[in-house]
Amino acid sequence: MNENLKTALKTIDNHNEIVKQDIKHWLNNELFTWNWWILVAFIVIPFTIWLLVVDRKRMLEFLLVWCLVIIPTSTLDSIGIDLKFWVYPVQFIPLTPRSLPFDIFMVGVTYMLLYQFFWNWKPYIIALVIMALVFSFIGEPISHLLNLVYYIKWEYYYSFLYYMVLGITVKGVLNKCKNIYFS
Repeated sequence: MNENLKTALKTIDNHNEIVKQDIKHWLNNELFTWNWWILVAFIVIPFTIWLLVVDRKRMLEFLLVWCLVIIPTSTLDSIGIDLKFWVYPVQFIPLTPRSLPFDIFMVGVTYMLLYQFFWNWKPYIIALVIMALVFSFIGEPISHLLNLVYYIKWEYYYSFLYYMVLGITVKGVLNKCKNIYFS
């Protein structure tokens, strides 16, 4: 067996031990805590609202928006965790990204709703600015107060800029795709 394979197997064994410890910690210290129930609400409430108001005729379009939002958001969130920019002390389910309730449900669903209700650029940008302000300067500080996230090397205005760039990019990509498809 070559050295690279031995090193890789040892790394996997070490990782498996960490995963086992993480699951044990989750079962004993996170599951069913009041913070955990807030994460449940962060999943159930946005998803329920979306199910009640979604225009089912445009479902494919909204799912594309959702994918265009959650892929970079979840990826950047994982990088931020690895680089110790922030930490999520409570996890909804072990072995999933710690940011799942935030990235996939809160952020993803909100962008789908923005895209559904604000077709033209001007109202979309206004709604996007309001959403980015609320998420960055109200939602994130509240999440910090509720011990759901701790920022180590991150500022709220970075999030605001990210939400803006993401929203403009997603709408631009979707508009371009629609123009190609329908022309």
